[in-house]
Amino acid sequence: MMNFAQFERKQTSERVAANILARSSRGLYNGGSIPLGFKKCHSRSGSLEIDEPHAATVRVAFDSFLREGCLSNAARWLNDNGYKAKAHLEGGGSRMRIGHFTVDNLQKMLRNKAYIGVKTYQQKGEWKEVKAVWEGIVDETVFHRANEKLTKN
Repeated sequence: MMNFAQFERKQTSERVAANILARSSRGLYNGGSIPLGFKKCHSRSGSLEIDEPHAATVRVAFDSFLREGCLSNAARWLNDNGYKAKAHLEGGGSRMRIGHFTVDNLQKMLRNKAYIGVKTYQQKGEWKEVKAVWEGIVDETVFHRANEKLTKN
């Protein structure tokens, strides 16, 4: 009986992993923490929709980084001007958002391709990208300019 139980656990694990990979390759959201500016779309499974009040904060964050030139100055400017990342946890994940901008969370935001409507996932140790089923928040040229500046810094 133990051998059959172990075999069934292994098969279930393989099926779940294959399903996650198939959903990712179709550009669907698979769970985990939802990026700031998005919320789960209840009418379309596996999709995110734009949460406009927080999406405006995301756009301002990209613009402030391009204007200020470095992460610390941009994070300070966002905090000083009252921009907040909502402090609660949305979706999965294990840590709550802290509610204000830091160098670390601002860099993660600027690097996150979900903001231009791209789903990234890992398959056999290789990172892949596909067009996501949700719309982006930030213009692609702004995203790429911010990432070029991050790389130079």
